[in-house]
Amino acid sequence: MFAGVIGAVVGGVFGFFIGRYFSKIGGMCPLLCNPKISTIYFALVGFLLSYGKF
Repeated sequence: MFAGVIGAVVGGVFGFFIGRYFSKIGGMCPLLCNPKISTIYFALVGFLLSYGKF
């Protein structure tokens, strides 16, 4: 379970920076251009990948 939490934190930080970068470029994908949505999405993906249920 601890690995899942670490994966969620790393994924959330990574998603936040992706959202900030793509919002400045002005891309079309609402998933990647919004820092709030991309943080939640990448935190979930990071949790699933590190926890081994994906």
